[in-house]
Amino acid sequence: MSNDDSVISKGRFKGKKITFASTERIEEFAQIASEFMGEVFNLFQGDYVISDESDVRDFTEMGSSDTSEIWKRINEVYGVEQSDIDCSAQEHTMTPNSALDRTPRTARRR
Repeated sequence: MSNDDSVISKGRFKGKKITFASTERIEEFAQIASEFMGEVFNLFQGDYVISDESDVRDFTEMGSSDTSEIWKRINEVYGVEQSDIDCSAQEHTMTPNSALDRTPRTARRR
């Protein structure tokens, strides 16, 4: 990277700009996000990068968009099914529904 850390300085994408997605919302829930990543993906802080635009499909096998095993694990750990999640106008961006938001942290985990 050059002095302008948002421009790639070498390689195939030399000269291309990188725009990182916001992490403002995810930072508000850092502890919950860390717990989730550990419980569902067996990842620890520093092993992953997530942003406000992250999606479970970001953690599927390369070339796959099958999230069924991920949702199975989410259901086992938190009792939440994919149908419990509200999808925005962009199908791949998901936000927790209000029922999950109201559930105390200690009660979320099965």
